Amino acid sequence: MTGRARKLSFVVCGGGMIGLSTALGLRQQGHQVQVVERGQQPVLTSEFGLRVSAIAHSSRSLLQQLGVWQQLPVERLGPYSGMSVWEHDSFARIDFTAAEVSRTDLGAIVENHLLEHYLWQAAIAAGVIIHSGVSSVAEQISDDQVSLQLSNQQQLSADYLIAADGVQSQIRQRAQLPLTFWHYQQHAIVATVHTELPHQGIARQAFTATGPIAWLPLADAQHISLVWSVDDPHSDALLALSPEQFVQRLQSFSNNSLGQLTLGSDRQAFALKMQYCQRWLQQRLVVIGDAAHSIHPLAGQGANLGFADVSQLLQVFAEPADNYQCRLRQWERERKTAAITMIAAMEAFKRGFAGDHPVLKLLRGSGLKFASRCAPLKQQLMQVALGD
Repeated sequence: MTGRARKLSFVVCGGGMIGLSTALGLRQQGHQVQVVERGQQPVLTSEFGLRVSAIAHSSRSLLQQLGVWQQLPVERLGPYSGMSVWEHDSFARIDFTAAEVSRTDLGAIVENHLLEHYLWQAAIAAGVIIHSGVSSVAEQISDDQVSLQLSNQQQLSADYLIAADGVQSQIRQRAQLPLTFWHYQQHAIVATVHTELPHQGIARQAFTATGPIAWLPLADAQHISLVWSVDDPHSDALLALSPEQFVQRLQSFSNNSLGQLTLGSDRQAFALKMQYCQRWLQQRLVVIGDAAHSIHPLAGQGANLGFADVSQLLQVFAEPADNYQCRLRQWERERKTAAITMIAAMEAFKRGFAGDHPVLKLLRGSGLKFASRCAPLKQQLMQVALGD
């Protein structure tokens, strides 16, 4: 077998959405793939998961190509055909509809563990070897291959190592890849909320003086996924409230667009932090997804940014090449540019809606009113919202 025709071997560390998508896609290309995941395959229950993602059309296309989107139960998908964005105690407001961009929907809200469950099943069916309940504790990376030592003493070797092990990536840290980061000084509080009125497939977001609140429509017409990003001085106080007090506070920001709200799950909180890895390629190590970048959740584009990493990485290895490193360097340049652009956009949104000074509120209100009436500008905003 010639070097040009030889199939490659990969170890993917991380069995989340991004790692499993990468592993499945590479295996479908005929490569040998192993996944190392410290957890186990997600178990599905009848309850909605607290962590969800807004899956854009581009991400959906990738999942369809992998044969996974078609397997997802329709009764657990929350397609949304409209978006409403407003500022509390202000006239600032803008609304989008799928019809404005000639689409039937703008995306779909999907539970992370649901997608991971079906990706895991598809990966195993395709012949991906998954080492679950273990982690990599040491890596050796050279110009020619990689080797790993697992926590169960097993040794693995491959042509490439792909680090998709999340924001706290141990592989990235051990490789000493330089990292730029800053804390948003906010926590995201997530929960499932029951609504008196149907959400009508509309994703809603309210900007408040202490941070944005997202009401994301789930498959059930009267359940939404709440993502409340709140400044640190206020997050502990919100979590300390009783469920009734918490919902009462939430109700005050809802414009009564969903009627009476009821907390349908426990609340969880996690700190928000921007991270950007300055080098995504080092010899035979490739860093993708949250291991390479993490952004503010206010536009729900974190998962889509990761899926775009996967889609373009799969193109690198789709055809035989004499020098994959050249292709990988080009992939790195393109994906780093996309990540920086999205990080800047999220920072602009966050800073632009921070503070409650009356002059700032007036400027924001006038700006959104103008954007709503200016078709080209509104189209640009919709492209950001769509993740295109």
